[in-house]
Amino acid sequence: MGIFSRLSDIVNSNINAILDRAEDPEKIIRLIVQEMEDTLVEVRSAAVRTIAERKELERRVEALRREQEEWLVPARREIGEARRDQLLAGAALADHQHRTVERRQLGDLRQHRAERRRLADQRRKLGIGGSGSSHS
Repeated sequence: MGIFSRLSDIVNSNINAILDRAEDPEKIIRLIVQEMEDTLVEVRSAAVRTIAERKELERRVEALRREQEEWLVPARREIGEARRDQLLAGAALADHQHRTVERRQLGDLRQHRAERRRLADQRRKLGIGGSGSSHS
């Protein structure tokens, strides 16, 4: 942690400066103890802030996770509905294509029967006929 090493450097430099100026060892020790107590207060304060920030971040993460879940439920439902709609649309398209083919085949069959009748009528008019195989 950068704050601890920085505070340690400050304390050490202050101690060295005090020792250089000091005449009374008891006074020096009191100053050192005071400096250490001040540093301890700063470190505790920094630790409390860090813990509070961590808890706040944990609350935010949890809130975002809940929000994500709130969005995922309808999104998943929409995806399911879209897939169902896509399947229904595919079935409708296949049905439409099948009906189109049936209509085309029915039209071809009608055309074929009409052609057979026309040919049978022409054969009759021409006197060609014989067995009369007009099975409609």
